[in-house]
Amino acid sequence: MAAAGPRRLSRQFNAVGIDIPPERLRSIASDGPATEDEWVDVSFALLATNLLAEQRRTRRGRARQRFVRLAVVAGAAVLALTALLCLGALFLSLTAP
Repeated sequence: MAAAGPRRLSRQFNAVGIDIPPERLRSIASDGPATEDEWVDVSFALLATNLLAEQRRTRRGRARQRFVRLAVVAGAAVLALTALLCLGALFLSLTAP
């Protein structure tokens, strides 16, 4: 485990309600002795953090889709207004004496 790994994991675990210090995570990762409760806590925390990460990815993907849809609609609106402006200029130039 990298030096920042246990600290980051400890913060992520804390976000889902599991308080395990980074030093303890480091010792568990290096095959140190761990109680059954600690293994259950670590397993739960890993699953919960993965679920939260998946939810964040899903929200980010939906936001990206909304942005693309908005950009397409805005582009189509600008294109339509430009076409109308060009048609108006064409009509004005054709009817000018």
